[in-house]
Amino acid sequence: MQSGQLLELLAEGERKAVANSTAVARAVLANPAHVKVLVDALSSANATIVSHAAHALLTVFKKNPALLKPFASQLLKAFKRDQWEVLEQLAKILPGLELPPAQQKTFVQRLEQVFYQGTSSIARTCALQALDDIAGRQKKWRATSDKAMKFALEEGTKAMQARARTLLGGR
Repeated sequence: MQSGQLLELLAEGERKAVANSTAVARAVLANPAHVKVLVDALSSANATIVSHAAHALLTVFKKNPALLKPFASQLLKAFKRDQWEVLEQLAKILPGLELPPAQQKTFVQRLEQVFYQGTSSIARTCALQALDDIAGRQKKWRATSDKAMKFALEEGTKAMQARARTLLGGR
């Protein structure tokens, strides 16, 4: 499959749906050279392409996380985008990539921004999960995670409260 075909598949379907993202992920896993096309799609002006690319990247990450490692900086840059699908999916991917300390700090700061000031309940809940994931790997982020948990329990949406209880119960 050619890179143009991948973009065409990503453009099909409703933005909020998974659409062809699974098929695109399979094609990328079969030809890892296309990972760059998928990562680059996160900067498209077409919100549907961006949404479906984010979903496909999560599928790729789940099957072969090493494929995304070279693109950590670009994924972190894409995480600055305010599109909720990107925030949701990259919050699930980036904690699993080994980010250098400076990038990790930037990521945690962005997670906090999404969590405390975001408008999407889904993205906020995923940011909470990501903060806990990072704190589980690096103890220096535990206080940041604990603060978010406390906020979620006291002031969060029902989904955030439920996620915080689940996360705290698993510690």
